Amino acid sequence: MITITEAFETFRKRLELSTTEQSDAIRRHKSVRNCIRAEFDIERDFLTGSYARHTKTKPLKDIDIFFCLGEDDDHWRGQEPSDVLGAFRHCLAAKYGAANVEIGRRCVTVDFAKRNPTSDPEGKVLSNDAVPAYVTSDGYEIPDRVLGRWIKTNPDVHSAATTAKNATLGGKWVPLVKMLKRWNRSADGPIRPSFLIEVMALDLVDPPFVSYPSEVRRFFAAAMDGVYREWPDPAGLGPPVSDQMTHQEREFAARALRHAEMAAARAIRLEQLGRNGDALALWRKIMGKYFPTR
Repeated sequence: MITITEAFETFRKRLELSTTEQSDAIRRHKSVRNCIRAEFDIERDFLTGSYARHTKTKPLKDIDIFFCLGEDDDHWRGQEPSDVLGAFRHCLAAKYGAANVEIGRRCVTVDFAKRNPTSDPEGKVLSNDAVPAYVTSDGYEIPDRVLGRWIKTNPDVHSAATTAKNATLGGKWVPLVKMLKRWNRSADGPIRPSFLIEVMALDLVDPPFVSYPSEVRRFFAAAMDGVYREWPDPAGLGPPVSDQMTHQEREFAARALRHAEMAAARAIRLEQLGRNGDALALWRKIMGKYFPTR
């Protein structure tokens, strides 16, 4: 029987993208980028979000692509955010089908899962998010349909912060975040958006790094209160990352975190008592089907 340490290491590896998944992701986001480039004046387009930061979990949903609009498309800036999002949708719908493309809050999503249904989404690239943007002196502006205006953001700032935090923790912060996101997905997403987990982990996870089991439990414990806090945009430019959760949703998330923390404490205690098999089974129940038990 494997040890808990070995199980978490296998879990870490299972959350990494396979060669096939990486190739599929590249093929799909290149297709979306070529489609938008053909219809709009794009100065630059680039991958951003958790996929670019290597904190994305399986299955691959919402791979973010920023499209920086050029001078010929500068007119969108003076219009409602829904106008440019609608134009992006019209472009992508012509290629992927209207039923498979929808407008989100700040992006247009191409849903590959609707276009090519599968009984098992694991290992698949399910969707790409196309984000219109303008370059500014301090970052970018992107449309926000809910707020009804263009908002400032700078994903480069968050990327730098995650790189620095990961280095401080000996390269273990990124795998830890992926594990926490996998827990969130297995628990039916009590924390949303999943990006909020990254933002919280920047503040709640500090050196020294003890072990994955200990750090997972520590995050659950700290996040129980943390989920009630307002979590600003890491770049200090846009609205809070936590603004998507209502008070009732925060209460639900706190209960889920409390349940997870108590279960993690039991799993750690079971290991200390020499009941390795029971500890492995409980960790799998907490973290989901990718966690090994043998």
